Amino acid sequence: MNIREMTEVLQGKILVQNHDPDEELPLGGAADLMSDVLAFGSEGMALLTGLTNPQVVRTAEMAGINVIVIVRDKTPPPLKQWNWRVIPE
Repeated sequence: MNIREMTEVLQGKILVQNHDPDEELPLGGAADLMSDVLAFGSEGMALLTGLTNPQVVRTAEMAGINVIVIVRDKTPPPLKQWNWRVIPE
């Protein structure tokens, strides 16, 4: 499955564009404990989490995770403070 397909299946919205939407995702996993992500995460996976803080991004970077999916209809803090490139609506 690629990023575009996952977005469609989850009826999600891409907030940040820093990868090709056709990039294949070899696997995915869900966790709210970032220590579990570091222990059991895999490079290139999609991370599904209910957390919306900058530590999620830092942990994903350390684990080599390219995609973060924020679940349970949560909204992250303003993306500008995370220094991400935001896709205009």
